[in-house]
Amino acid sequence: MLGALGLCVTLGACKDDPPTPKLFDETGVWSVIQYDLEGTGSLKEIRLANRRDAFMLEFDPSEKVVTAAACVEPGSETPDDSPCLNSPSTTEWRCRCFAYDFVNDEMLWSEFNAGDIPPDVSLGAADEPMAEEEGGSGTDDGGDEEPSDETLISVAEIMDVSATYNFRPLPMDLFGSASSTSRFILQSRTPSVFDRVYDDPDDRGTCEPCVP
Repeated sequence: MLGALGLCVTLGACKDDPPTPKLFDETGVWSVIQYDLEGTGSLKEIRLANRRDAFMLEFDPSEKVVTAAACVEPGSETPDDSPCLNSPSTTEWRCRCFAYDFVNDEMLWSEFNAGDIPPDVSLGAADEPMAEEEGGSGTDDGGDEEPSDETLISVAEIMDVSATYNFRPLPMDLFGSASSTSRFILQSRTPSVFDRVYDDPDDRGTCEPCVP
């Protein structure tokens, strides 16, 4: 007669298996409120007059997809220089799509094109190649190249500030991320804030949903 463990192995995960531990529930919309593009250690504040909620993330844990949206114009693509709220006629929403995994205080992101099937992403699967790369012991010529398409992100709670977290780094060039030590402070927003990414009330160009 199979024991409880045997049944779980035979039939798959047991219903009472604990969920994957996460530092926080990422579901919903998050807005950049501070940033350090070069990773110098000095954070800048988002200028609320023209860039409030102009750089946002929307997480969909059921699809394991995060949509990154930036309100920018050509040549003004970072929180340093976007004229978003002051110039609706010259700005547009630009989005990037990432499949992701989230375990404890780490996320692993892998980019894909909107409308495509998101790639499978697993932090567990990423552990070994990344360790080989750091130790220089990898022998497979192609083994060190796969992780370059993925970004490992460390997240940390901002103490004494509700629903606010540090992301270090974001994928290269996303929101102007320019270094492996770049960091962004994001704060939770009501989900409706992200509606304008797909249907902007000021008639800006909008984004195609990552997952139809």
